[in-house]
Amino acid sequence: MQDEWSKPVTVDEMYGGWDYETAVATLDRSLSPRPTESIFDEVGRLGVGPGDTVLDIGGRDGRHALLMAERFGCRAVSVDPVAENISSGRELVAGHECGHLVELRTGSIEQIPAEDGSFQLVFSRDMLGHIEDLALALNECRRVLTPGGFMVIFELFATALLHPEEQRSLCADTATVPERFSVSNFEAAVAASGLTVESLEILGSEYVEASQESGTAPNYLLQISRLRRAKESLLEELGEVPYRAMYGNALWSIYRMIGKLESRIYVLRRDDT
Repeated sequence: MQDEWSKPVTVDEMYGGWDYETAVATLDRSLSPRPTESIFDEVGRLGVGPGDTVLDIGGRDGRHALLMAERFGCRAVSVDPVAENISSGRELVAGHECGHLVELRTGSIEQIPAEDGSFQLVFSRDMLGHIEDLALALNECRRVLTPGGFMVIFELFATALLHPEEQRSLCADTATVPERFSVSNFEAAVAASGLTVESLEILGSEYVEASQESGTAPNYLLQISRLRRAKESLLEELGEVPYRAMYGNALWSIYRMIGKLESRIYVLRRDDT
């Protein structure tokens, strides 16, 4: 941030000429950030409704598929490669009033278990970072879309503020492919897949800001402080992988809040003309 200013702040300026309490009160005022659930507004704008079938790729336990079925009355297929996610998802779906509209399948984005042209929409939320072959993944998504169908992607990308060593460490702790943080690499893969960018919205830190205000997410900075201060004892208590995953996940959100990562929503279209 310092590079944005033409000269350093002086001591006199730092401690005089402005009111600290007023500044604190200003920053305590909410900017009304949208919650993460607002991503489904984008799905609604695309006209998804009863009679449509959507794919939630990398859908974990089917939670997002259930939300779309409940909100839009559509059928939804949630595909995930992790057996534990499918197992817990079956319980979740069975106990939900819209569970009859949702199907869980084991599979991956590189080899989607569905026929050509099966879905009016493919929904991908915060999962492409784990994918080695993005070109193959996007080609598969295009294959299972109907002509004129859409893909809604929520993903995080690095900004100029993220240092290479920070990226290396974050990727190692969160099973993220470093190239997935590149906007230019992503958009090149989209162009090569035959999908076109219908719209782009840069959210920055809005979703994580909303989760902090509402108390629906942990205090990530406090987690990092504890993980660093009690590293040895927490490593012994949790184990290496849980420790690193929790550390990486907390940094993931902190980096979004301070601008090292930015959230984007891409709407892609299968255009066969």
